[in-house]
Amino acid sequence: MLGRVTQRSIATNALANLQNTQTRMAKLQDQITSGTSLPKGSTDSVRAAAALRLNDQIAVNTENGRNLDEARAWMTTQEPALQSTTNALQKIRELAVRAGNGALNETGRDAIAKEILALKETILGDANTPYQGRAVFAGTRDTTTAFAPDASATAAPRYSSSDDGGSLLRTISPGVTMTVNISGDSVYGGSITVFDELDDLAENVSRGNTTAVAGALSTIDKRITGATNAMAVIGARTNQLDHAEEVNANQLAYLEAQLDDVQGVDPAKAYVEFTQQNVAYQAALQVTAKTVQTSLLDFLR
Repeated sequence: MLGRVTQRSIATNALANLQNTQTRMAKLQDQITSGTSLPKGSTDSVRAAAALRLNDQIAVNTENGRNLDEARAWMTTQEPALQSTTNALQKIRELAVRAGNGALNETGRDAIAKEILALKETILGDANTPYQGRAVFAGTRDTTTAFAPDASATAAPRYSSSDDGGSLLRTISPGVTMTVNISGDSVYGGSITVFDELDDLAENVSRGNTTAVAGALSTIDKRITGATNAMAVIGARTNQLDHAEEVNANQLAYLEAQLDDVQGVDPAKAYVEFTQQNVAYQAALQVTAKTVQTSLLDFLR
């Protein structure tokens, strides 16, 4: 038996269909503008949980990326300083060899002593190299100077060190940390600092104490070795950073691809579908306007 079709049922069905079409259009519009197929408050708990987990992993990856950038900045700040120190120490060694032959007069010895002291100031500047206002050779201490003259000292050591021997650690990938600093004392410090040693060397050169000057050569060699060893450590860490950056970038691309699979939207496809729905909606409006006739009661309201 056929059911009765009334004007009211026609209108009700037409309006329901129009509302459904509007809902689909609104959903597509939201996807296009937000760039995600997973709206806020989604009832798809599985996809929502997956998206949350992936976003957390991407946040960790991004943090590791910042740590990698900071670690590289520490490397690129320390390495030139150490190279400058090595060059200065090698020059000082050459001067010490010249001063140790005993053939120089007082004027020549004084000139070499002054040059040694000038190079010492260069090395002191290297030892106090800053990164973002912080001395890179002061260990974990947040200070602007790692080495400074001690005005109260009457004998060696006449320079104080701020290096606490601590390691600055940065997480560069999941479960992997890296020490980003070089101990200042391993290059410049010790029970007697390199600055004390160079002050003594300059004084012995001025006095013509060739025995002491010759004996200082081995001390200078040890300092050169310390600086070159520190640069070798930086080189090894730089290689590790290169590998970690590559792994981090690949992991980020993989996570973003997974996130796109979970909540991504194809803008072109969504736009085409939105256009189709809009055309259907406009057509439905026109058909409904012609189908649903105005009744006498509409005029009496």
